[in-house]
Amino acid sequence: MNKILLSVNALLVISVAYLFYKVSDSNKNPNCSGKVINTDSIAGKVDLKPKKIEQIGSTPTGKIAFINLDILNEESQEVLDLEKEAKNRRSAIEASLMSLQNNYEKKVMDYQNSAKAGIASEAELNAKAKEIQQIEKDAQNKQLQIDNLTMDIAQKNENFQKNIKEFLVKWNAGRYDYILSYSESVPTMLLGNATLDITKEVLPLINQEYLSKKPTKPTK
Repeated sequence: MNKILLSVNALLVISVAYLFYKVSDSNKNPNCSGKVINTDSIAGKVDLKPKKIEQIGSTPTGKIAFINLDILNEESQEVLDLEKEAKNRRSAIEASLMSLQNNYEKKVMDYQNSAKAGIASEAELNAKAKEIQQIEKDAQNKQLQIDNLTMDIAQKNENFQKNIKEFLVKWNAGRYDYILSYSESVPTMLLGNATLDITKEVLPLINQEYLSKKPTKPTK
């Protein structure tokens, strides 16, 4: 009977080992990166429906400006906060996975030693096998947490871009006919006159508005 249990639970050992490999590999997935601008690879996997922002027409000015998204990524306080949050949450999941893996290895070794010794009862081996199965379920839950983190980043990316557009609609107030975006990583605009770059003009105001809406932490 012990030999039968050993052969059956060997499959369990292999499946859990593969699961840990898969989960560990998913932690390297760029979809969990902190940047929230231009994360098309993330948004493409999540059902996001961008909300229309009403823009009020005004007398044409003939003026065009642009915002550098690379600078926005580096200096936006909201982006920095989201990066920090995503990093902390991902680190917590990775630490928990590492603990699960260490516990898993100990449980498997204990099971194998008990089975080889031939002194453990069928009930004892079944109990050890159930402990290994529980670790497998816990690892699967961690994978769900990683997936949820990816979706959460995508949702916050959508909200961030919506907030930027809403701010620009209010701030622009007829200043420019068009406000374009520029990024060296995704150069939809190949060349722009530097005097039309309003990034440094609006960035402090964007940060100021974000900080004014950011909940303050209660003092201890």
